[in-house]
Amino acid sequence: MNFYQAALLVTLLGTVGSAPLPDKQNTMDMDTLEQAHSLISKILEDIPKAHASWINNSNLNLGSSDKELQHLKEEFVPSAPVLESISLETCLDHIFEGLKLHLNLLTEIRKANKLQKIQQVAELQAGIEDLLILINKLQNEAGFERSLHLLDDQIQTSVQDLAKKLTSEFKAEVAAHLTLQQLQKFSNDVLRSILAFS
Repeated sequence: MNFYQAALLVTLLGTVGSAPLPDKQNTMDMDTLEQAHSLISKILEDIPKAHASWINNSNLNLGSSDKELQHLKEEFVPSAPVLESISLETCLDHIFEGLKLHLNLLTEIRKANKLQKIQQVAELQAGIEDLLILINKLQNEAGFERSLHLLDDQIQTSVQDLAKKLTSEFKAEVAAHLTLQQLQKFSNDVLRSILAFS
């Protein structure tokens, strides 16, 4: 574990109290939770690698907060669902929705043919797909039925229309940057929630 990972873990453990209370915690298999913890940790490691290999513009830094890009974020990247102060059922639902949303966004960006098809991005997507399977398994173990209310027709349409907006390599890089940036923040929330479930 490097310094960044150690600092992140301390921060997450310090804020885990704000995560949703696991009202059906005992119904979820600890091995599945551990696998989910391992996968989301790997996703957090893979995001900077994907960003570094995919984004060539030196002005697009993963940890930066560029106000000039906010109008493009609203155009390209639908907001991720919130995970704090909600029930376990809703939290698992939102985790699934958020992961699926970012997976779809990354897929549309890769289809745009403006950016190279990078192996690191494919590995990140594979990790997200594996975690989706585990989250669905946790939902089944807790007796919850998944409800994809976030990925309704409007969101699906915005994801499918994304490629039409990527008319230049710069716009494609900005969309990829903003998607990975939001995915990183969302994945930190997922990790905190999974720590609360354990």
